[in-house]
Amino acid sequence: MFRSGGYEMNDELEDATFAFGRTAEEVKRHPKARIPTGLVNLVRRCGLMDEVLETGFFLEISSRPVKQENWFKFEQVLAAEPKSQCPMGTSLRGVFSVFDGFDTFELGTFPWSPELPSQVWVRASLLDDSTLAWVLSQNKILSGDMNQQMNLHDFTELEIPNPQPVEFMRLPPPPDRPYNFFDEE
Repeated sequence: MFRSGGYEMNDELEDATFAFGRTAEEVKRHPKARIPTGLVNLVRRCGLMDEVLETGFFLEISSRPVKQENWFKFEQVLAAEPKSQCPMGTSLRGVFSVFDGFDTFELGTFPWSPELPSQVWVRASLLDDSTLAWVLSQNKILSGDMNQQMNLHDFTELEIPNPQPVEFMRLPPPPDRPYNFFDEE
């Protein structure tokens, strides 16, 4: 996940947008989105706030228990199938909540996997040097959208609530096999 916008006055992780994908090619294709509360608080628990706000982070997801430092268990609390069938395939969606709290994120299966696990273990870590070099070599992944709509909240504190965008990213489920970010699809 690469920080790519959402530069509000307070520079908060909740407002940040990220480019994301399992591979370099997916990062270029997927739309930028905000990360859900489950990932915001995962980053906080791992002590990575400053680095994540600057460049981004790796997110690892496993369907097998991991008993190492900074891995957190999330359990599926809701699963849904679409009412209508898509000719390209069905995408199950599941909401996962951290085992010892209320923070959640959403996983979607299509096109990565045919099923959702009931539990996942998740870890956030810093980007390695080769991935950071790659993202710096790409045009506009780390920069925000220059045509982003501005409003009065961007310039002053108003006593009315600031409208919040609702676009949160949906994550893929754990991989069926190990892979590398630079693998070809």
